[in-house]
Amino acid sequence: MFSYVFMKILETRPRSYDRNINRASLGKIRAIKRQIANQATPGSKVLEIGCGTGELAGMLVAAGCNVEGFDLSPSMVGAARERIKSEGLGDSFTVHNAGVDSMDIFADRSYDTVVSTLVFSEMSDDERRYALANAYRVLSPGGKIIIADEVSPRSGVLRFLHSMTRAPALLGTYLVTSATTRPLDDIAGELTAAGFVVGKYARSQGDSFAVVVAVKPAGDKNDEPA
Repeated sequence: MFSYVFMKILETRPRSYDRNINRASLGKIRAIKRQIANQATPGSKVLEIGCGTGELAGMLVAAGCNVEGFDLSPSMVGAARERIKSEGLGDSFTVHNAGVDSMDIFADRSYDTVVSTLVFSEMSDDERRYALANAYRVLSPGGKIIIADEVSPRSGVLRFLHSMTRAPALLGTYLVTSATTRPLDDIAGELTAAGFVVGKYARSQGDSFAVVVAVKPAGDKNDEPA
């Protein structure tokens, strides 16, 4: 099973990142992004948390969306800006070099959808709470958030096997990049605590990966999570 921890190493080579990550994951990463893009509503405004090189953003633009993304890595943002030029994405995709601590730059109730792939597992508990609170704030009532990320398997046996498979990659990645990731224990619960209503929670890959879709209640006029 592919370990998403290796993504941190591949991020050091942004120009070949998409090709290498999709090769290493046997196409799973790209398939996940297509799955998210297929849920997009043409004409909607999307905020992407951790947009990386902009591969998902490009798919969303092709689906008729306007995308605003941000990423903490200057090199990944540089690759995303190169994609904007090479693919002619123009004003349909804009990108910022920023982390989740800068999400207050995005206006209240100004997006229809918030998306994130393999980013929440890189955050601390406080960062996830802050990111979800701001995702709730920037979404229009009835808007949705889609998170695709590594999660902890539910059974003890699968958790043990997952941790044993993951451990060598975790150590190697930390030695190379001084960075790490952590499978999410209860992302559905965190979304609920932020005020969202979870509508879909699909697990795959040995119960170690999930795509979660949650909605900001249409009748909620508050900007702050419940």
